Amino acid sequence: MRDQHRPKQDLINEVTGLRKQIADLREAMTARRRVEDALRQGEHQLRMLVDAAPVGLCLFRPNGTPVAANRPFARLLGYDTTAELLSVGDSLGIFGSREEEGRVLSLVERGLERVAGVVFRRKDGSRQAFGVIGSVSTDPHAVALVVLERQPQPWRSAPLAALSPAWSAGSRPG
Repeated sequence: MRDQHRPKQDLINEVTGLRKQIADLREAMTARRRVEDALRQGEHQLRMLVDAAPVGLCLFRPNGTPVAANRPFARLLGYDTTAELLSVGDSLGIFGSREEEGRVLSLVERGLERVAGVVFRRKDGSRQAFGVIGSVSTDPHAVALVVLERQPQPWRSAPLAALSPAWSAGSRPG
């Protein structure tokens, strides 16, 4: 009982200080909760926007490992969920082959925005060609691809101008 010998005013001041600390902690907790709720809401809206996009979106590390994808991209490749696509893509890859992966990522990193006949591996093991628009992010270093439309077969023989009027005119579809 170390407080028995303290003056009454010191104890009152200490209790008042502790009450002030509690009030400050409650305010900080409320502010933090507001920030967390706003962040959750922002993340939810961003996920809705990405999943509602009419095109497939995928973010790749420079080594070709997928980091994130939207539902339309997963569906284009026959997957039920993006989580399934990302887990399979992490081990088997998403591109039709390692050479195709290297070709596409290299072209995008060199500044070629549009790449025709990009071959992806579907869930069932078949290959499907798509037209893509690509972009490089520097922080963190990654490659973003927008998968637009299926390409005619054979995969690599279609010239860029033959893909569609929108591609040959240099405008983006949609």
